[in-house]
Amino acid sequence: MAQDVTGIEQLEDRPIAISPAAIEQEFTRIWRETTSAGGADESSIRLRVLNFVGVGPETWTVERFERVMESLPQRHPCRGVLAVTSPERQGLEASISAHCWRTSTGGRHVCSEEVVLKAGPADELALASTVLALLVPELPLSVWVIGPIELDSRLVSELIEGAETVFVDSSDAPDIASALRAALNAHRRHDVAICDLAWRRLEVWRSLVAQFFDGDDGQHRLSQLQGIEISGGAGLSSEMLLMAGWFVSRLGLSLAEVSRDGNTIAATLYDGTRGVTLTLSPGDQRRARLSEVKVRTSEAEFVVQTHPESSHMHVREEWPDDSVHRTVAQVPTDDASLFAEALDDASDLPIFLEAAQSAVSLLRD
Repeated sequence: MAQDVTGIEQLEDRPIAISPAAIEQEFTRIWRETTSAGGADESSIRLRVLNFVGVGPETWTVERFERVMESLPQRHPCRGVLAVTSPERQGLEASISAHCWRTSTGGRHVCSEEVVLKAGPADELALASTVLALLVPELPLSVWVIGPIELDSRLVSELIEGAETVFVDSSDAPDIASALRAALNAHRRHDVAICDLAWRRLEVWRSLVAQFFDGDDGQHRLSQLQGIEISGGAGLSSEMLLMAGWFVSRLGLSLAEVSRDGNTIAATLYDGTRGVTLTLSPGDQRRARLSEVKVRTSEAEFVVQTHPESSHMHVREEWPDDSVHRTVAQVPTDDASLFAEALDDASDLPIFLEAAQSAVSLLRD
């Protein structure tokens, strides 16, 4: 949809009174004046299919939300509302902005509306009420909890109660187990879909690993599974844990023993009566949160790894008398790309929930 976009035109960016009605009036004025100046059809300019709300502490949120809003509306036209809190603030502040993407012929491609609301801790209820009043009626609501996952706060609870999807990023969490438990609890309590950006970053990894075990030959290989090794950057990341949880849950493995030494986890799993070892270990701190997945069977070794100096992934099969290598281009894993893909297809929610639960079990005390 956005192949012919040549640039972003900022129509307006200014403070506005803290009143949903006043904000709506200002947006109406902006679009009316823009339509008159450009000779465009107002209905095409104000196309919106989604309410997209970001919420979190001010230090985590503004720049990250802005980067997403620079491109997400090209695929999912939306009204973006960012609600942030800071201990230094008292009362509510607001600003609005509007942006249009221009096509190569000079016409406006699609436009977005954005409201930024800032408040102090004592104003969370008023902040939530203002956000809810600004939502475009009869459009789905997606809420992005940016930064540490605090889904029980009054502000977040108010917003996700009416949401179809709640986005989190467990890689931001100082305590991965607590973050994943919070996501699982929110799904049960609010009956809402949970999308973890850390999980979405694993999509290409899961796809490449699954290809090793497709068809009848693949099932035979799985019957000879002996070990799984997962490595990443300097520490234990949520991506590494979710990848491990995916293996455990999809293969139906039962956890017998688990030990942890710093950032290394070693577990013994069982597939019936057959033991399978699982190891998660840190690697080079300059590398990605997940840098290599290795699956060992009695006959061969199967490896997926990132190349640190390029945007490619290397896939290998190592047999006693043969070796098969191929290179695959990495898919984009920036926030905006992850959101766009997740909004297009959220069918893997049950798989994520099972993987997250298994990942938590690997972190048991």
